[in-house]
Amino acid sequence: MILTRVRDILIFNVFTGLAAVHFLLKTIGTPIEEGTWIYTLMWIMSLVLLLWLRVYGGERGDVVDYDENLRREHLPWIFGGLAGIIVVSTVIVSAAAGAMRSVLYVPRPSALLSSLPVSATLVDDLLYNFVLVAPAEETVKLMGILTLYRKTGNEVFSVCVPVGIWAVLHAYHAYLGPLQPVLVLSAFISGLILYAVLKYTKSLENAIITHGLFNSIVILLSC
Repeated sequence: MILTRVRDILIFNVFTGLAAVHFLLKTIGTPIEEGTWIYTLMWIMSLVLLLWLRVYGGERGDVVDYDENLRREHLPWIFGGLAGIIVVSTVIVSAAAGAMRSVLYVPRPSALLSSLPVSATLVDDLLYNFVLVAPAEETVKLMGILTLYRKTGNEVFSVCVPVGIWAVLHAYHAYLGPLQPVLVLSAFISGLILYAVLKYTKSLENAIITHGLFNSIVILLSC
């Protein structure tokens, strides 16, 4: 059955919806509300367009399949992708720029809004990134990739444009200065790694998990 084949992506999106409601209620009237709305609307818009693309043209001929269930065989791709992003976004950037936070901007709404110690807001911030930020960003990139590929038939172009936009936005949030090109490049390579995880496991959830794990590591190291 179709629902059985796409079980994991459906379950994960239910959790994303619950997390979005939680954080919208929590951040309403605060400086973080706008960012939470942006992530939530990105996720909703992308899901609607992915559904439209599936109904309109099916999945035959698409550049990538994305709704397969999770399997243990995917773990090497998840951890390999995570290691690649850590190397690109942390080691290389640090070598080029000295002490600097990761190029992949990681929002921490609870830490910003709470007067409690950072450790007390840890669970909420991990949840925010793992079940809202990562799904929103990976889903909107996938929607862009599929849309462009159906228009152009060129995988390289269709992947590089959404990933490039994502890289510029992340680098802009992380740092403004003369080393900006280095940060954009490292974020861009990280985005390509996430796409490779998605493509070779045929699961959007694996790209989301890899992204969420990286964000979680950055948060844990900042405590």
